[in-house]
Amino acid sequence: MKYSLLIALLTFGSFITNKIKPEQELPFSIQTQQSQIMEIKGFPGETINKCIDKRIMNQDVDQLIEPFKLKNETSCWQSEFWGKWMLSAVAAYQYNHNSALMEKMKFAVEGLLATQMPDGHIGNYGPDAQLTGWDIWGRKYTMLGLIKYYEISMDKKALVAASKVADKLINQVGPGKANIVKTGFYRGMPSSSVLEPIVYLYNKTGKVKYLDFAKYIVQQWETNDGPKLISKALEGIDVKDRFPQPEKWWSWENGQKAYEMMSCYDGLLELYKVTNESDYLEAVIKTVDNIIETEINIAGSGSAFECWYGTVENQTRPTYHTMETCVTITWMKLCNNLLELTGDSKYADQIELSFYNALMASMKFDASEIAKYSPLEGLRHAGEEQCNMHINCCNANGPRGFAMIPAFGIKTMGKEVFINYYGESNADLVVEDKIKVNIRQSTTYPESGNINIQINPEKPMDFTLN
Repeated sequence: MKYSLLIALLTFGSFITNKIKPEQELPFSIQTQQSQIMEIKGFPGETINKCIDKRIMNQDVDQLIEPFKLKNETSCWQSEFWGKWMLSAVAAYQYNHNSALMEKMKFAVEGLLATQMPDGHIGNYGPDAQLTGWDIWGRKYTMLGLIKYYEISMDKKALVAASKVADKLINQVGPGKANIVKTGFYRGMPSSSVLEPIVYLYNKTGKVKYLDFAKYIVQQWETNDGPKLISKALEGIDVKDRFPQPEKWWSWENGQKAYEMMSCYDGLLELYKVTNESDYLEAVIKTVDNIIETEINIAGSGSAFECWYGTVENQTRPTYHTMETCVTITWMKLCNNLLELTGDSKYADQIELSFYNALMASMKFDASEIAKYSPLEGLRHAGEEQCNMHINCCNANGPRGFAMIPAFGIKTMGKEVFINYYGESNADLVVEDKIKVNIRQSTTYPESGNINIQINPEKPMDFTLN
């Protein structure tokens, strides 16, 4: 059975009839969309493939593991690079199932696990410097990388290792120990963004200590020293105005750091899925709405000096260090998480805007470099080499944005299919865990607003196309 739809861009909107509301108390499983994999073709597809081939496949993973062997850092963030690369590699593998990439990931995991200490610690900071600087932030990315690798490999060693990293942290931080919001920078947001992998570990192991630690983190946000990520969101305070401008920009006092703030909200969404605490979801939705209204510019990104500063109002003014690529991809990730949870297509619109403009503009034509900053005028800035390594945060993080598009492009929930990406593409999916359906798009979008969608179920069935 074959169906063909020719649709006009402005008259075809994705929607969902049972959008979740913050005050609803419904089982989370009823609401969740499931990502499928869409083969992206045309220029966007070529760009994604270049990024995978040149940035992900070509990465020297030995270089990423080396800092974990030395364990002599006191201030820098080398330990984030391994996890960021692994997250992009996992997403790329889910897209292309490249066996060479799987072998590279396996090698990277084995090399990292060889650095794990008897007490479970995997990190680059020396014993006397732990819990300072970017230490916990790096542990977060280590856990995220190990957990996501476990999901595609089912290698239990990776999950056990991530659990031991978490256990070490819980032994150091918590009631009667170090206060997580007083560790590191930016009112503890980099450190407390570890909330996301902690919730994942609770989901995968069922160990209540992880849920308790997750709740502790969120409780600390609302203390006098915390970043007030829930209360200030519910009060409707602009993200740029939540704290006074600090005397020292790169410091604990700065509460406007964009990337780290959004990373905390990603974790809060994961905790919401477990606890169904309505304030958690409402805080994220209100914050994202505020970012859309005040911070996301015409190219789908924001920030100056990596912090919220009223981008919409100031985007026509010369500004230094605007549109950090780490901000762009974290914004896309946060929007994708809300899209899966709520079904609201406005989040898909934001991802599309960012992908076609800010993200694509950040990558050099041959994919050898991803710019750290991509301002609306002037030059894109290739990032400096950071932490005495041949890499920087945006070269490590940028590929995650490209690799997320195939899974963002099409999703399912029960008997509903959601097309979130217009473009030359092909997708094989299963509807309601039963019927295989092929959906193929023929279009030059966004050059043209004409999109031809061919729908081919393996046998007749009823389902909703959004």
